[in-house]
Amino acid sequence: MQNDDCVIIGFGFVGQATAKALNIPWHFDLKESNISLKEASKKQFIIFCTPTPTNTKDAQEGVDIIDGYIQQIKEYGGRNIFIIRSTVLPGTCKHLAEKHDVMVVHNPEFLSEDTWEHDAMFPSQIVIGADDVPSRIAITNLWKRFKETRFIITDTVTSEMIKYSFNLFMLTKIIWANQIYDICQVNGADYSTIKEMLYAHWWGTHHHLKPIHKGGRGGGGHCFPKDVKAFAKYSNLELFKVIDQLNDGYLQKSHKK
Repeated sequence: MQNDDCVIIGFGFVGQATAKALNIPWHFDLKESNISLKEASKKQFIIFCTPTPTNTKDAQEGVDIIDGYIQQIKEYGGRNIFIIRSTVLPGTCKHLAEKHDVMVVHNPEFLSEDTWEHDAMFPSQIVIGADDVPSRIAITNLWKRFKETRFIITDTVTSEMIKYSFNLFMLTKIIWANQIYDICQVNGADYSTIKEMLYAHWWGTHHHLKPIHKGGRGGGGHCFPKDVKAFAKYSNLELFKVIDQLNDGYLQKSHKK
């Protein structure tokens, strides 16, 4: 059964994955849409899957686009719940909710670019960050078809931090593995044996320990580089500044994107 009372704004792989998971027929995108913004304003759930890149000054961009859409949709007079699936810095949802006097929920995605279709249909967990009870209930019901999946219900700031914590933990493991690999190249230790031991031990890990991955070194793709830069600036913590510097070094030396 289709979720006809939902519309997705931003129809990249996150938007397409969300549409597939929740069986949403409507999407609005600058490249191609099947609904107008005015028609979208009549839907209860407005789901943002728009990009939030990091600029050359390590500041997050894209929130102004979400802000503008909320303002336009509100002017049409609808009573909407705005759901942000994009990665946004902690405090973003609360700021937008207070600025426009609307309900804004954070419902982050946990998708791999390579396996997004499978990840969409078989989520390991569903995080719902909402600062009011009605929207918490509404978004939980929206995802009710995944009743066997673990739900984490929390506030918006915690949800926003969960997404960053998740991505940065993955990237930290990648950088750690690369550093150990580099030492092994100097002292002659067999890194593959070390990796297999960590894969096998229940205190170890099962991912992110391949120093050479997708033809290069470091954590590339659309998320890791931009997220560590934005969070390093936001948090002003030395750990993430160092991880960002090390990651940039590996990416540049191996020409990985």
